[in-house]
Amino acid sequence: MVKESENSNPIPDIYCELSDLNLLKDKMEESLEYYNQINRVKMNLVLFMAAIETIVKVIRIIRQPNGNALLVGVGGSGRKSA
Repeated sequence: MVKESENSNPIPDIYCELSDLNLLKDKMEESLEYYNQINRVKMNLVLFMAAIETIVKVIRIIRQPNGNALLVGVGGSGRKSA
């Protein structure tokens, strides 16, 4: 969804509320399945809610112009997967 700002420049609505978390989980699993079908190296991930929330945050960051993030965590916490 795109909103109009005061100066009539379209601003993407990236902070919309998600009303159905099950739909989000289904879409994430669908995307993971698609990724595994088209790539030689498979990602066998367990998509629990905390992981999905982190992925959504990372996606929101990297979609911004010049968006970047430093993921910090202990070994085995999924930094490479997110």
